[in-house]
Amino acid sequence: MNNNSIQTGNSATRASGNIQGMVWILLASAVFAINFTLIRKLGAEIHAFELVFFRNLFGFLFLIPFLVRSGRQGLVPARPGLMALRGLMQTFALLFWYWALIVTPFAMAVSLSLLEPIFASIIAILVLREKSSPARWAVVIVGLAGSLIIIRPGFQAVSLGALAALGSAVFWGVFLIVGKVQTRVDSVISVVAYPTLLVVPLALIPASFVWQWPSLEQYFWLFMTGVLSSVAGLMFAKAYQVGEVTAVAPMSFSRLIFAAIVGFVFFSEIPEIWVWAGGAVIIAAGIYLGRIEARLARVV
Repeated sequence: MNNNSIQTGNSATRASGNIQGMVWILLASAVFAINFTLIRKLGAEIHAFELVFFRNLFGFLFLIPFLVRSGRQGLVPARPGLMALRGLMQTFALLFWYWALIVTPFAMAVSLSLLEPIFASIIAILVLREKSSPARWAVVIVGLAGSLIIIRPGFQAVSLGALAALGSAVFWGVFLIVGKVQTRVDSVISVVAYPTLLVVPLALIPASFVWQWPSLEQYFWLFMTGVLSSVAGLMFAKAYQVGEVTAVAPMSFSRLIFAAIVGFVFFSEIPEIWVWAGGAVIIAAGIYLGRIEARLARVV
C-alpha cells in the first residue's frame, strides 16, 4: 500500500469522525435546550438554588452505573484536589446560570454563555501561562465586545440576569480549564461524575434558605433535568472524543439557535437584533479562537 492510499484512508477516517462529532454536539445542544425549558418551567415555583441541588443529585444517580463500569480508573480520581476545585466551579456556575435562565430571555442568556471559551482562554494565558499571540488576544477582545453589544451598558439598564449569565460564563471558563488539566490523568466519566456529586452538598447550603418540598409531579421533572443534563454532558464528551476540536467546537454554538427556537415556541420570546448581532460576534470569535488554539497545540 503506498503513502497516498494511507493518507486517503486517514483523511476518510478523520472526516467520518468529524461528522459523528458534529452530530453528537448538535444532539447535545438540542437536549440542553429542552432542559432549559424544564428549568424555566420549574423555576416559576421552585427557587433556582434548589433546582441546582436536585439537578446534580439526580444527575449523579444516573451516572453511577457508568462510573462503576469504568473500573478503578473511574472510581479513584488521580487528582482529588482538582476534582474538588472543578466541583466548586461547577456549583457557582450552575447557581448563576439557573437563576439567569429563569429571569433572562433564553437567547440573551445563551448568547452570553457562549463567552465560556473566551474566558477559558484568558485564564489559560494568565494562570497556566499558555502560549499567547496578538491574534489570540485580539479574538478575546472581539468576543468581549460581543457581550457589550448584547447588554449595551449606557444605552439600557444592565439586568441582573445578564450579569448572572456573564458570571456563570466566567466560572464555566475556570471549570473548562481545570477539566483540560484533569482529563490528562482521569477518565472522562470521573471528570463528569465527581464534580456533579460535589455540587450536591455545596448547593444544598443556599438551597436550604429557600427550600420548599416539590410535588410528586415536580420530582419527576426534576429527575428529568438531572438525566438530560448528564446525557448532554456525555454527548459533548463523546463529540470531542471522536471528532477534531476545529470541526466539532463550532457546532456547539448551535445552542443559540435551539435556545431561540424554544424561547419563541414555549415562551413567545423574540430575540432583539442586538442579541443576534452580539451572538454572531461571539460565535465568530469563538470559532477563530478554536482554530488558533488548535494551531498552538500542534506547535507544542
